[in-house]
Amino acid sequence: MRAEARAAGGRSPIETRWIVHELGELLPADAIVVDETITHRLDVVRILDRLGPGAFFEASYGGLGVGLGTALGVKAAAPERTVVATIGDGAFHYNPVPASFGAAQEHALPILVVLFDNAGYLSQKSDVAKEFPDGWAVRTGRFAGTSIAPRPDYPALARAYGGHGETVAAPGEVRAALARGLAAVARGQLALVHVVLAPVDPAGA
Repeated sequence: MRAEARAAGGRSPIETRWIVHELGELLPADAIVVDETITHRLDVVRILDRLGPGAFFEASYGGLGVGLGTALGVKAAAPERTVVATIGDGAFHYNPVPASFGAAQEHALPILVVLFDNAGYLSQKSDVAKEFPDGWAVRTGRFAGTSIAPRPDYPALARAYGGHGETVAAPGEVRAALARGLAAVARGQLALVHVVLAPVDPAGA
């Protein structure tokens, strides 16, 4: 799996496994990861295999919207450790982002948010295709309500609360962007690295 992840670094658009590989190469030994991804989850748990006991928290049990709050709670409990929240753009929209980023700023709880952006709700689109394989959406290729477009300026949300934010869209830029995010967290800043993946619905339907 690690070899496959490394090979993904030579392809565009960016793939989840490449992001997770690069993150794993950079994480401090005492880092804690809080994961609120759905379709990216298997790559996250398979490739981040160097995390020790108590260094991984799953935040997508039966629903979405608690990943950022969980990461802040973990950071409050372990202020000396680096806390990273991995989250999809769909899950991100379920979270109370202004409140979470405001709490990070007000209470000095710097976390790194790694945002996997496939411009939509891939898990919901997949469920529609699975449950209604002969339905209108599958036949026409148009899935209502699964696209997140136009793309928001996610990094601006972090900067609005005194944090570091940037977007990365090329595989060769991922490691440096993650390193800058981790450096910002080490300085006491909230950080968000927004990584652009292939879109759920290229037609934007």
